Amino acid sequence: MIKQFLIAIMLCFLSAKGQVNKDYRTIMAGYPKSLSAKSLAAKILKDFSTDRERSEAAFYWVANNIKYNLNVYHNLSPKIGFRYSDEEDKRRKILAIKDSIINHTLQTKTAVCEGYSQTLSAIYTHLGFENIVINGFVRNSIIDIGNIKKEVNHAWNMVKIDDEWKIVDATWAAGSVINGRWQQNYNAYYYDIPKKHYLKTHFPKNRKWKFGNKLSKEEFYDQPIYSTEFLQTNLELITPLKGVITKKESKELTLKIKNLGTVHKILYVTSTSRYAQKPEVNFNEGIGYVKIKSLRESNRLFIVINGEIHMQFKLLI
Repeated sequence: MIKQFLIAIMLCFLSAKGQVNKDYRTIMAGYPKSLSAKSLAAKILKDFSTDRERSEAAFYWVANNIKYNLNVYHNLSPKIGFRYSDEEDKRRKILAIKDSIINHTLQTKTAVCEGYSQTLSAIYTHLGFENIVINGFVRNSIIDIGNIKKEVNHAWNMVKIDDEWKIVDATWAAGSVINGRWQQNYNAYYYDIPKKHYLKTHFPKNRKWKFGNKLSKEEFYDQPIYSTEFLQTNLELITPLKGVITKKESKELTLKIKNLGTVHKILYVTSTSRYAQKPEVNFNEGIGYVKIKSLRESNRLFIVINGEIHMQFKLLI
């Protein structure tokens, strides 16, 4: 019996800012431009001594040598269909598709998130690391708040180092989209994403990879949008934890932020304001109380701390 199967090809990306690990850059600068996953793994095994260094080196190479393909993101169908006769035939064809994605990624040095994740997985396998490609959901902007997707829209990786699963996302580490153009800008935050922040940005389809967290898919989509800049601080939003602010809530909107202090210059911007505005801020027992006014006729709220957008909310007023 001939069966049909659809394999999802993940396409999404996220704007990100970041930092560069100079040691990896210096050591890997002389690597040949044309490398297979196996030959790259062999060089990493030779040049780095610990599993942590080797896993991060592979991640660094992929994020810094593969460019995000916006053209594919905007134009490629997210699914590939094929026929198969039995489970073994299905397995072979899925493996062939993955190999094709990896080869194309390494040859063209371009990819969408499926290419990043499958290529990194292949390198990790050659390095001898237990790993898996994770399919799931991410949110990129205010539009996504409360807008629950039915189909998975992203792919990332888990790799086991020293008996601990590390969450890594080479796509989001690779760069950012600025004024409609993708720019490479490495962000080391997305290697070993802290589990306490993981479900603020990523939601795996398989609940096993939630590491026991009870957050539902609906709750994931209802959150504010948190930026990397916010997640890299010790700040913690206490309230509101929902990303949609209603008309009633907007009349007396107060954000409670743990560890907010006088060193933090906080402003807010709405979709209708011409300039950033300064809220009323009070402090009590390690918590900053940020009172926001002038939200009328706006549909978006951006919280800016020390010159960087840290949180985004959708306004229904």
